[in-house]
Amino acid sequence: MKKVLFISALVLTTSFAFSQTTKDGKPMEKGNWEERQQQFKDKMAKELNLSKDQINQINAIDDKYKPQEENLRTQSQALRDQKRQLMDQKKTEVEKILTPEQKQKLQDMKDKFHDKRMQMHKKDGPK
Repeated sequence: MKKVLFISALVLTTSFAFSQTTKDGKPMEKGNWEERQQQFKDKMAKELNLSKDQINQINAIDDKYKPQEENLRTQSQALRDQKRQLMDQKKTEVEKILTPEQKQKLQDMKDKFHDKRMQMHKKDGPK
């Protein structure tokens, strides 16, 4: 049972590895994540009292899925980049049809929305 729980926890944390971002929205550096993942593995191995054989088996499973996870992370980043580019193109086209006054009003609306979100975030606190 402990082995199943550990593997489940490992799979969950590994899947999060490739979607982690820093506070500024940029992907977490690979080295930082691998270090945190190893710390988690060490802690789980200790708390679950895993044998060396179990640890080796879990590491083999992790290695088996690592290339697929890396591929998905790369695809995900490429899709985010494409979406960002598409949004920039859309913004450029919209701005071409707006008057300077409308552009300023739109910017004011965006600023107000951003400020409101920041206030709500501060009120709710970090999660």
